[in-house]
This record gives sequence, structure tokens and C-alpha cells, in this order.
Amino acid sequence: MKSYQPFAHAVPVWPAKLAGRMNTWVSFHARVELAPGRSGTLRIAAAQACRVWVNGALAGRGPARAAHGFARVDEWPVSADASGVLRVIIEVMGYGVPTFCTTFEPAFCCAEIVVGKKTVAWTAPRGGGFTAEQRTERVQRVERYSYQRAFVEAYRIGAAGLTWTQPGYAPARPLPLARVTHPRTWLPRGMAYPDLSVLQPRPAAVRGGTNRFSAALAAKAPKWGHLFDVPKNSAGYRLDQVEWPLFETLAGTTFKSTGAAKLRVKTPVALKARTWVRADFGADHTGFPALRVKATKATRLLLVFDEILVGGQVKYNRSGCANALWLELAAGAEIDFEAFEPYTFRYLQVLVWSGAAEVSDIRLRHYINSTALKQPPAGLAPAPALVRRAALSSYRQNALDIFMDCPSRERAGWLCDSLFTARAEWHLTGDNPIERAFLENYLLPAKFDRLPRGMVPMCYPAEALQDQFIPNWALFLIVQLDEARRLRRLPAAWQPLVERRVRGLLAYFRRFENESGLLEKLENWVFVEWSKANEFVQDVNFPTNMLYAMTLRSAARLLRDPRLAAQAGRIEATIRALAWRDGRFADNAVRDKSGRLVVTEHASEACQYYAFFTGLASTRRETALWQRLVRADYGPLYPANVFVGKIMRFELLIANGELAAARRELMRSYVPMARATGTLWELFQDTVSCNHGFTSFIAVLIDRLAAKRR
Repeated sequence: MKSYQPFAHAVPVWPAKLAGRMNTWVSFHARVELAPGRSGTLRIAAAQACRVWVNGALAGRGPARAAHGFARVDEWPVSADASGVLRVIIEVMGYGVPTFCTTFEPAFCCAEIVVGKKTVAWTAPRGGGFTAEQRTERVQRVERYSYQRAFVEAYRIGAAGLTWTQPGYAPARPLPLARVTHPRTWLPRGMAYPDLSVLQPRPAAVRGGTNRFSAALAAKAPKWGHLFDVPKNSAGYRLDQVEWPLFETLAGTTFKSTGAAKLRVKTPVALKARTWVRADFGADHTGFPALRVKATKATRLLLVFDEILVGGQVKYNRSGCANALWLELAAGAEIDFEAFEPYTFRYLQVLVWSGAAEVSDIRLRHYINSTALKQPPAGLAPAPALVRRAALSSYRQNALDIFMDCPSRERAGWLCDSLFTARAEWHLTGDNPIERAFLENYLLPAKFDRLPRGMVPMCYPAEALQDQFIPNWALFLIVQLDEARRLRRLPAAWQPLVERRVRGLLAYFRRFENESGLLEKLENWVFVEWSKANEFVQDVNFPTNMLYAMTLRSAARLLRDPRLAAQAGRIEATIRALAWRDGRFADNAVRDKSGRLVVTEHASEACQYYAFFTGLASTRRETALWQRLVRADYGPLYPANVFVGKIMRFELLIANGELAAARRELMRSYVPMARATGTLWELFQDTVSCNHGFTSFIAVLIDRLAAKRR
């Protein structure tokens, strides 16, 4: 890789007294005098998350995520105001816990301001022009937001308000900075910057009050391990350690509406204790909830949000995460608050728990993909046009710096999901910079801690929480690398990295090949899909071995090794000989007491799609099976779920000319989602994420349908 040195003077720093602590918020301040209106560039890398303000206005949010030992550098434009003052504030969160959405490495900030060819301020232990202060306004001892992400947000704001953002502020208690020596290699961002535009909710809102707290209802709430089994399940604070446990407050609370309200940007809504107003943004969006608040009394205020209503309620814990944050304001405090972390919601409920306050300008600042996307085919009918818009909205919210599964509960970059989102990126933009960054993250590390030799994480950049990984998803990495090189763009200079990663994975899987060449008794979380098919993953799982054969063909191309393709052919022949029973493929085989491999009677719909998707089966050879699948004549097959079985089905139907069936099923499945949230969901039910990255592939399928119908 080419050497990249973006910083002339800046070095990574962090307050020495805060090193290694959980949930710490630090502001870095620089003030530079320039010619009025003179512009420059802020170069910045940080961990784990940062926000940039320039002369009181939001200028940037990042960073783009990278692999262990690497950091991507953002470049944000900055300029002096009319008086010639350039005031930069960088807020950095050091979460200090392993998650699925960032690497667990020391917190740091490395930044410099460049005007012309001169560096005018930079981070350093001494000098450089940046000073730092711990922002104790953010409450440190709070519960985890989810198993996959770090902490909920909570703030304690004094009567003076958000003082550190005000003109003329200088840190009153600057902290000594130490150089962070953890080794890092700088990388260019390599992709578009986010859309940070502001969205207002619909004017029509709902007002109400808390109905009651039910201890019985609270007792029925899921006792998540990341809250009730800390630190064994998740690093963090136990519920008896946090300052105000949201679970104990909200899990048993129901809310009663009392009538309609009108939201106007400049017109405050007065709320007394236990009353609320609920804004509706019209569709599911991802970004930072924000509002103006004036505390007429000392106030505790909650922001509670979600993608849908359940029984007319915003159910804060519907999808396995705590969709709430809280503010404690001294009497007289008047602030314009914007959350630091992005969340996903349609409904935002502002609740005064105690005290009294006036709220106004309720809004959301987007944190989504800003790239122009392909226009729909001419003459697209209303229903597919609606679904396509929802697919594009799901794409924008899940394709930012990596491909995410969901922008809410996890914000994690999962393999397998990434293959389908990558196809959407290429189709919708004509390029694949996010895919390249996603794959680069997987290629750069020499090894991954807490995983077997050769194995890769199931999602990344992340930590292998509880040492968990999905061997099947590692197979999809090889498939995606091959597809990206053949059909999209993969830098030729990456070939040594590709070969190292592919050879390492093949060596890992070789240990599980049995006497017939099939993978047997794979370890850890063997995953086929979210259905009964996943109950048949041992001892020999045929969908996994179908994918293994497909992977070997991909590896043969990547490594230019025809022996791997020949091995794939032998595996496919063995699967056909063993698994083809009664006109369909069985899911698995197990060892009996004598050690003989016995094929079971279990057969799933998903298994049949794996057979056709991987190329093991063909519509010409397995014609009768294919025709039954087209007719949805599943017989005793265990039903498939949307991911990945039905996604494979939709693609196969279109590829094989079954356009009427594809269009009928796509519209039946996705029109209700598009109408309800303006996005497409993880499952066909609304019990979990209503906004999932792989569903952006539905836009590709709709465009293929339109092209084939011409």
C-alpha cells in the first residue's frame, strides 16, 4: 500500500487521566485569527466517534471506521467568520468497551487546521494550539444502549447551558494531554461525506401524559444480558451502578394520549411533569434527534423514539435496544440540544418526567449517504416505485462508511448482508467506494484476535464479543471478493492481501473436511438463515457445503488455482449423491452410533434456494423441483425467511424469467413495509429492525424486473 501521511504536525493525543475509562467525553478547542472569511481545512482522525463545530455551527461527524491498527482521516472545510476568528471545537467520545460497531482500541484525537500551505493549529501534548477538557455534562454511569453498541446518552446541564459551545469560551480546566502511542496507520477516507441536513417533523403531533407504571408489565420486559449480566455478558455499568436506569423507568410505563398538538419551529410547547408531545417524521429516518428546551423548573426530560408504534405506544425496547436518552436541566437552562449518537426512528416522544419545560424546534439531523442515486426506470408503476424509494432510503441509511445491517440496534458491518448491499451500491451509483472500504477493513489486519487462526469476524470493524463468529459468513467474504473483482472494482495492488486472506480461510476450513471432502461439525455459530433450517446445521449441513463449493470456485479464480475448482466439482457431486431425496435436497446428515453418516429427512425451503443460488442445482436439471418452487408448492419443506432464503428466491425468479411470480411476491412482501415506515425490514414482521441494509438489493431487483418487461 502507498504511504499516506496527512498530518504535518499533529499527533494522536488523549487526556492521560482518562485513558482506559468507560464512556468519557472530551472537547478539544482551538481558536485561530485569520483574514475575515479565510478558508482552510480541518484534517481529523479520532476514536471512537467525533463531532466538529466551527464558529458554533456543526461542520462534521465521523470518523469513517477502519480496521484495528488503522484510522481513516476526514477533511472538513473550515473558514473564519466576518471578524476573522476561526473557532473549532472537536468533541470525541471514548466509549472504552468492546462493541459490534467500532474496534476496541485506545481513544484519541489527531487533528490539524491547515490554511493554504501553513498548519495553524494541531493536537500535541504541548503547544499546537488545541486544549482539551473533559465534558462532565455527559453522565458517565449509564446503561448500555444495546449489546452491540455502547452507552445510552444522558446529560446534566447547568443554568448557564451548553457553555463550551458559546463564543469566547476557553477551557477553564484544561487537561494535560499525552501522546497515544497505540500504533496506527493513516488511511484516506475514500468515500463521500455524510448528508447532515436537517429534517422537520410533520406539523400534526400528539400530546399526552403517562398513564401508569405497571410492575407486572416491567417484570415481563426482556431481561437483556447487557443490562442484567454485566460484566459477564457485556462490559459496562450494572443497573445498580447507573445514575438513572432507563430500564427500570420505562419498561413498565405506558402512555396515554390526550389530544392533538401542532408543532411549529418557533412556537414552544409547554410540558409539565409526566406529560409529553410526540412528533411524527412521516417515515423511518436515521440521524441525531434535536430540539430546543427551556427549563422553567429543574427538569428531567426524556427523548423516547422508535420506528413504529406498538398499540399506539412508542415502545422503547421493542427491537432489543434502549431507544431513549435523558437530559437533566437546572431551572432557567435554555439549550439547543442535539444528540451525539445517531438513532433510527419515525416517532420521537419528548417527555418531561419531572419539573416543567418548554420545547420547540423538534427535528432530526440526517446521518446518511449523500451520493446521488440512479433514477427509477421510466414508467415504473406506483407500487414498485414506492418499494424502490423505500429500498433507496434503506440504502442511504445503511451505506455510510461501511455497509451496515441496521442503522439502529447495531450499526455493524456484517458479511453476507454486505454482498447484497454491495450489488445495490454498484447498481445505484456506478461505483463501489464503500464496498472497497468495507473489504479493505477485512484485508488489512494480519490476524484477528480472539478468533481461530485464519478465521475472520462475522462483522467488522468490531470485536468478537464472547469470541463468537459465523464460519458461513467467512465463506461469503471470499465470494464477495471474487464478485467485486470480476464485476465491480477491486484494486490490483490488493492482490497480495486478497491471497493472504483467502489462503488463511481455506486452511481453516480444510481442518473440517471429512472423508468425503464435505465440511463436518463446523464450530461456533453455524448459520444458514433465520428459520427452522438453522436447526439442522450439524453434523454435515448441505447448504453450508453448497456454499463451500461456490466459495472454492471463487477462490480458484482469486488464486488462479484450478485445483480448487476441481475440488468444488467433487463436493457438488457428493452433495447430489447424498442429499437429493424424493425430488428435493435434504438439509443435513448426522453420524449414527456406528459412525456412519446418515442423511436426515429434514428439508427446508432455504436449502433448495442455496442449491440454485450456488449453482449446484439448475432449472434444466432439477426442473420439477424448480417448477414446484415457482408455484410456491412447498409441500413439507420448512418455510424460508427473508434473509437469506427469500432474497435468493426473488433473484432466482427474475434471473429465470419468472417475472409475474417475482413481481407479485415482491409487492406483497414489501409494499406494506414501504407504506408503514418508508424503509424495508429485517424480517417480514415488524418485531425487530424496520430498516436493514441488505434490503436495498430490492431496488436492483425492481429495476431488473422493469428491464425484462420491456
